[in-house]
Amino acid sequence: MVEDYLKIYSPLTKCYKRKFPFKLATTSYIYPDHILPNVAILAPFFDEIELVLFESGEEDNLPDKEQINALMNLSLRQGVDFNVHLPIDIYLGDESEEVRSKGVSIVKRVIERTLCLNPSVYTLHFDQRNKNGQEEVDVEIWQSRIIRSIKEMVENGIEPNRMAIETLAYPFEWIEDIVRNFGFSICLDIGHILIQEQDLQLYLENYLSNTSIIHLHGFQNGVDHLGIDRLTAPSLELILSTLRDYHGIVSIEVFSIDDLRRSLIILEEKWERE
Repeated sequence: MVEDYLKIYSPLTKCYKRKFPFKLATTSYIYPDHILPNVAILAPFFDEIELVLFESGEEDNLPDKEQINALMNLSLRQGVDFNVHLPIDIYLGDESEEVRSKGVSIVKRVIERTLCLNPSVYTLHFDQRNKNGQEEVDVEIWQSRIIRSIKEMVENGIEPNRMAIETLAYPFEWIEDIVRNFGFSICLDIGHILIQEQDLQLYLENYLSNTSIIHLHGFQNGVDHLGIDRLTAPSLELILSTLRDYHGIVSIEVFSIDDLRRSLIILEEKWERE
């Protein structure tokens, strides 16, 4: 299987397993192909793979039982773990009960399908937008809907301690009490924080202790999820100094082999210089 993929795609040449105090990961969409080929090619080089399930859509957007079995075998043979990014087209703060309930059902279905992979964490969005893409203006009402959705999730057997809530465009302080009270961890998306011109140092000081996974990527001219070579020198210095004492997961959340290669070069060079 892997040999067939290698005839099409050029793999990395250097292994990064256990190279850092944190577990290094990247996404399952580095090559323009499905999840399984990506994992097969990337597994020898990383501690974890972030299984990207951004779109809920139809059933065929989820790995089927045969693919799940193949992923389990890759995990055992290559010594690679998984984390799962839950679909982003769900709206747990939507005013529509139907929309919220559908989101809860999607989360439940994805977790049930992938739980046998024993993911280190599931990353979840509490989107401030509704299904129509409009931002909810009344934050308190939106928060109350998020809480109702979480309670429905718990009633459906979903365990908050398995999930990390991602930092998005709005200030994380809007949901930090919800995250803490229900026992979620945090997904600290550094690219999101910087592109929104939020205070990265403040986020690290306030939330790193409860952060199970970091999404690391750069941006340029409003375009997100680029290589970390697009980050400024002061940002990189702050990030790397913080990662010295971090033992969670760092996922280079990019979606091309070029962005991944450049990110790995920068990460290794800067790490060795520090």
